[in-house]
Amino acid sequence: MPCDTRGMLMIRGTKKLRDRAKGTPARDGDVSTTELGDWFATALFWRPQVALLVNTRTFIPVFMELAPAATLLDRAPAAIEQVLRLHGVDDEFLATERAAMADVRIAPTNDRSVLGVMNEFASLGDHHQWTEPVDLVQLSLRLAGTPIGPLRERTGFPDRELAAVVGGTHQLAEVIPLRPGEASDADAASPAPASGSVYQLKVTLHDTKPPIWRRVLVDGASTLDHVHEVIQAAFGWWNSHLHEFEIGETRYGAPDPDDDWGLPTNDESKVRLDSVASQGSRLEYVYDFGDWWRHKIVVEKVRPADPTTSVPACVDGRRACPPEDCGGTWGYRELVEILADPAHPEHDERQEWIGGPFDPEAFDPSQFEDDLRSHQLAAFDDWP
Repeated sequence: MPCDTRGMLMIRGTKKLRDRAKGTPARDGDVSTTELGDWFATALFWRPQVALLVNTRTFIPVFMELAPAATLLDRAPAAIEQVLRLHGVDDEFLATERAAMADVRIAPTNDRSVLGVMNEFASLGDHHQWTEPVDLVQLSLRLAGTPIGPLRERTGFPDRELAAVVGGTHQLAEVIPLRPGEASDADAASPAPASGSVYQLKVTLHDTKPPIWRRVLVDGASTLDHVHEVIQAAFGWWNSHLHEFEIGETRYGAPDPDDDWGLPTNDESKVRLDSVASQGSRLEYVYDFGDWWRHKIVVEKVRPADPTTSVPACVDGRRACPPEDCGGTWGYRELVEILADPAHPEHDERQEWIGGPFDPEAFDPSQFEDDLRSHQLAAFDDWP
């Protein structure tokens, strides 16, 4: 049974956050009484240090100062309310939600999907740091417009999901200014000539028959985090889960703000493709440690940059990308069989789950640029 009858907010913190924040630990049976439910939280060791909160229902992010960590849980409701208000949430809902956050409890994280989204927000937020700290409220608002995989079959974006849930306007009070020399989001995803060499990669999803694969062109000077972004856009994944590369016996990935999931990997944002691979090289790439979408990457060709060749590009491929969270290749095979049989008792339910008819043979490379732009990732490609 809950240990308190007052309104309660459950903050599910990573170990690094729980080690620093002081507050009342949750007990068995404690649940959030807020309309938006639990919030996940982690500590980011920026200068100054920052706490990142992500709502489990809408995936709205809230960045706030970590220090003083002893009062973080006490300050969290006000920070959440401020961001919700700037998203256009009405006063009546805010008053009810704030009352429901009268008692704040802290507990461990319990959802890997939310952790993956929080990891992406942490990585994107880190890119915004330059000579001076960014405005944390405006950063919260801007990143709420990032497409999120778990929302794909709903609104697609945290700010739109919030509006659908509580009737907000999802309008930003202000857009964070671009870094000097940075391209606009509309221009950033546009292909451009390579600076040195062009790598032609064939990326094949393991254990699929007939095989699902894509052929992409990338600049050899690209860091591995950019190669990850290109693969995501080429396949049609939504970048809502953790991932890693394996080259030889070395693993590369995005630094995990939680550090709760296995051994740490090398930082992919600091490693160029042409420093670890050459023509004929074979790499492994895993996306979603739950479904374990394992890809084989072969460097088919490496050629000098040509002004007529734009990168990144998806130039060929076969078959549709499996839907996110369908259970890996085994679950995908079962899904395809069920969708192909209108008489199957789960046919209608599965078709509704994926949002309509699904053609496993469909592939359209013209979607690549739009997918890359929709992820709002290409604007960060050239950042150190």
